[in-house]
Amino acid sequence: MYLLLVCSMIMEANDNAPTETFRYVDVVDFPHIGQIPAQAALESPYDRLPMALKDSIRTDLWNLGKNSAGVAVRFRTDSKKLKARWEVLNDFSMNHMTPVGIKGLDLYTLDNGRWYFVGSARPGLRKGPHESTFISNLDGTMRDYILYMPLYDSAQKVEIGILDDAVIDQPSNEFPPQSKPVVVYGTSLTQGGCANRPGMVYTSILSRWMNREFINLGFSGNGRLDYEIAELMGQSDAGLFILDHLPNCTIDKLDRLPRFVEILRVNHPNTPILLLGNARYTYDRFNTVSRGETIAKNNRLVEIYEKLKQNDPNIYYLPSDELVGEDEEATVDGTHFSDLGFMRMSENLLPVLQRILGE
Repeated sequence: MYLLLVCSMIMEANDNAPTETFRYVDVVDFPHIGQIPAQAALESPYDRLPMALKDSIRTDLWNLGKNSAGVAVRFRTDSKKLKARWEVLNDFSMNHMTPVGIKGLDLYTLDNGRWYFVGSARPGLRKGPHESTFISNLDGTMRDYILYMPLYDSAQKVEIGILDDAVIDQPSNEFPPQSKPVVVYGTSLTQGGCANRPGMVYTSILSRWMNREFINLGFSGNGRLDYEIAELMGQSDAGLFILDHLPNCTIDKLDRLPRFVEILRVNHPNTPILLLGNARYTYDRFNTVSRGETIAKNNRLVEIYEKLKQNDPNIYYLPSDELVGEDEEATVDGTHFSDLGFMRMSENLLPVLQRILGE
């Protein structure tokens, strides 16, 4: 009898509990970061390549440019609960990367001048639209947020769900500032393969740590020194260029590098350019063929760098063989970084970038 009474009281309390009601706000009109040029016409709002390039670049490159890696939206709200509802173009999956990293969303908030992780919006097991809760039981303080878009899919419509009595507005500050961004060109490692969630790609980690916009132009399997990408990069107001293309280039393809740099120099004669060596694959310890190829490509890059450096004092080279450690624990498959790999790369890159930028 006592148990029945307790159950009845619990059910009655639940029946009388206030129902949460939400409204969804499309974030498309809030400030974006991670796109160049910022005013370019786009096929979809979170694309990384402008429409003007659609018919002039390789199809594979265009399709990857629609992936929203590194693109983020800033806003502020006092909602005590935050949700997301969103759609992606492809809704596909891979066997070595989490669905959250591929097509999920990541939310951070600014607290005492530092960005802290709030929560991820996890995609459903079935084809979207997707809906997920970031966090509940906030204290109702008006906070600034940054919302990271999917790394390996193309964000289409993205909405933030807030409680009906909450306010959502433009951000109260420009964190990170959008002047003099760091523009990073590269491969799947730059695009974010295989971060567990969108905020863990190294370009976004460094953006939060340095309070500077980073523009992610990583193209999985396709960082092959396409000159059209150099021309796009040259349209930015970059404070630094990072070229991390080596894993996708054969030795012969590396001969395109001097022309790629020359294109960047048209509008940026003195902007620092940092060349990254090929990160050591963990299996290179045992795979003699792969180890030989990596060494040969790194040696060729050094030759090109030393020749460029003779006439260009603002070009730099960083060996990458120790960027993610030597314990072979920083990847998911011997090549692509886990979150540990991205953290290690960020920690090792940070002092180098600060030194080049004079920070």
